[in-house]
Amino acid sequence: MVAANNRFGVLLFDEGWHELGEALEPYVQHGPIGKYLYCRKLEVTGALAELTFTPEQVGHRIDEEMTVWIPTSFIKFVATSSKSNERGLGFV
Repeated sequence: MVAANNRFGVLLFDEGWHELGEALEPYVQHGPIGKYLYCRKLEVTGALAELTFTPEQVGHRIDEEMTVWIPTSFIKFVATSSKSNERGLGFV
């Protein structure tokens, strides 16, 4: 699911938020749909999904680009859009 100029919005099942809540806190966004993850890159590698975040995407709560891996079983929904159409995701 890697695309050069795309951005990804990711919703987790409640179990995912419950299990990973504190660890994901720097990356969590809040919007009309509730909590979500907004990342520059999403790649599914078997049982884990790799999500890469930029400081700009998370309100500079991180100092440099970060990558986290989460179980794919926690992922409920993914939407992608080009950088020029970020609002098209419906998350922000």
